[in-house]
Amino acid sequence: MRAVPKRDENSLLAAYHGGLRRHWPLSARAFAHLLAYGGQGGWSASERQLLPDAVRRAGLSMRDRKGLHRLLNPAAFPFTANPLKNKQLFAQVAQAAGLPIAAACDLAREDLAGWLAGETDIIAKPSFRSKGEGVERFQRMDGGWRGGGGPIAKAALQARLRDLWQAGGVIQRRLPTHEMLADLSPGALPTLRVVTCLDEVGAPEACGLALRLSAGGARPVDNFNAGNLVLGIDDWGACLTAWLGGAGRPTRHDRHPTTDAVIVGTPVPDLIGAIALAGRAHLAFATGFTVIGWDVGLTSAGPVLIEGNWNPGTDILQLVSGRGLADTRLGALYRHHLDQLPADRWRAARVMEWDRRGR
Repeated sequence: MRAVPKRDENSLLAAYHGGLRRHWPLSARAFAHLLAYGGQGGWSASERQLLPDAVRRAGLSMRDRKGLHRLLNPAAFPFTANPLKNKQLFAQVAQAAGLPIAAACDLAREDLAGWLAGETDIIAKPSFRSKGEGVERFQRMDGGWRGGGGPIAKAALQARLRDLWQAGGVIQRRLPTHEMLADLSPGALPTLRVVTCLDEVGAPEACGLALRLSAGGARPVDNFNAGNLVLGIDDWGACLTAWLGGAGRPTRHDRHPTTDAVIVGTPVPDLIGAIALAGRAHLAFATGFTVIGWDVGLTSAGPVLIEGNWNPGTDILQLVSGRGLADTRLGALYRHHLDQLPADRWRAARVMEWDRRGR
């Protein structure tokens, strides 16, 4: 939904909404203005809790961000053909490009029972989901398998995994956390979010960083919205103060709330390699994608590509940096690409669009 107000608070919104105003017919402009007047655009109540006024004045809201990314990433739809949404397709593209990803079971080529016989700790991820939704961990313990809901029979586990794979999901070996971060992310693999955007000459540039850590608990994910930690990284590659997400206003933490391990000042291992991996990944996925948010796992064996996101969240970048997106390098590149968009791309944008899985 594109709700377009009569006036914009910053230069990034002016570039985005201004392009829509110039290219839309009067009926579309009137509908978008009516939605804005009715409070359907701009900042949500949760974002107003998350980000201070000064950041929001120069910022990009979730509602505006998705519409903007639809313009800059035309290959996002349909989801079945989007390698940044279809997890099996993502693995195929990454493997073909020689990018490091988690070992996985391909049921089209190998027997699930035989693969499981050699595994002790696996992660099952449904396709076409986001924010860690539906991700499950299964461990072999005391001769049997156990998931988040307790023990599970071998036959039941195999049936569940087959159904997940047939629906487009992936079955992966769980990756071990880098030893330097073991006490800072006790419940899940920590990931470095690297937002890359094509620069003025078409080369991928890392424009935003945020480290995500598990706060502990049963869920095998590190997503901020799931009640975990996110933090910025200083110029020397060390952790800044972390923010704990979940219900209500986020809280600041210099030490881990579960393990009491020191967060601030801890060096981020393999930081340069993780950023470089994100840049290599964007080259492999660049067709139809101007901006991508990468999740790079920081493992004991080095950086591993977990997934890419066609509609990367900008709230956590604005939270950890304390700056609205319009005042950042990423905001400058957004404006550059919006200025370069052909008129037919603007005209094809709709006030209301649906997320299409298939054609």
